[in-house]
Amino acid sequence: MAHEVAPSWAPSPQLLQVLEQLGTQGFYDAFLQWLHDEFGAEQCMVFFSLDGQKVSTLLYKDYAREASARKLAETYIGERHYLQDPNFNILKAIKPGDVQVVRLDSVSSNMGLHYRKAFFESPGFLDKLAIIRGSDTGNYYVNLYRRSSRFDSRFDDPEFASNVGALISVLLCKHFALNEQLRLEGALAFLSDREQQVCRAVLRGKKNEAIAAELDVAVSSVITYRKRAYEKLGISSRAQLFALCS
Repeated sequence: MAHEVAPSWAPSPQLLQVLEQLGTQGFYDAFLQWLHDEFGAEQCMVFFSLDGQKVSTLLYKDYAREASARKLAETYIGERHYLQDPNFNILKAIKPGDVQVVRLDSVSSNMGLHYRKAFFESPGFLDKLAIIRGSDTGNYYVNLYRRSSRFDSRFDDPEFASNVGALISVLLCKHFALNEQLRLEGALAFLSDREQQVCRAVLRGKKNEAIAAELDVAVSSVITYRKRAYEKLGISSRAQLFALCS
């Protein structure tokens, strides 16, 4: 009697591309596109907590409404709405190496009316998959959202959801472990090279004239780069830049 051969498994070309880009600037586009194509994510937000008290932004992407994710990230961090997030206690307490996946239905009753309106009703989200992972350097919080419908039935299987959560979170942990500077820069990763250079100089306390001299450009160019960067980040002041990147 012939033995049955188990079907082989191989990672998708998209996932291989994500793995190849770990620790580089190219990781973001590959990772976000994979989340969209493989799991149907319509928005992705990634936050980080170094000390269990304060949260910073690492990544944001709304696949249909570009400005929406920036606005929500700035509001969530700048106005400290993470303190009202029903998952915040998990983010504070999770141990290094542990992963927890939380579906929206299990925490929706713990949301305040203002929080629900700001982060679900107004942007039009019907479902959310939260992935929380602890590491030795801090804790990661990944949020995937759906507008058009709930996440597909695969996620109703706790084992599948747990495995996907572990994969997504370990990719992020390894990416930032390979290049810690990208974690420190957070949302600046989406800016152009010049916009990043200007923002880093602002974060070092430099004025426009000093930045212009450092980059060998006109002061007017520095102002333009800074304005473009602030627009992309959804902020309008130096103080908000510090809050977003600290």
